[in-house]
Amino acid sequence: MGPLMKAIIPAALLTEIAAIVFFTATWSILAEMHFGSSVILGGEAVTAIGVVAIGIAVFRRAIRSEKRMAAGETTADA
Repeated sequence: MGPLMKAIIPAALLTEIAAIVFFTATWSILAEMHFGSSVILGGEAVTAIGVVAIGIAVFRRAIRSEKRMAAGETTADA
């Protein structure tokens, strides 16, 4: 399994957990404050942008560390 797949798996799992938590929190807070559905959906859209940003950041860190570990394995083998 290449470094790309090794980085995608944890990034997808962490992003999924973040999405569940943040979407639930956004919906429950805005619903508790009795906002309309358009405001709630707008809040969910903003939350989605944040979750995508978190996913990109996690993936970039994961791919960087996977490439660094792969480079370390090749120098250790030589």
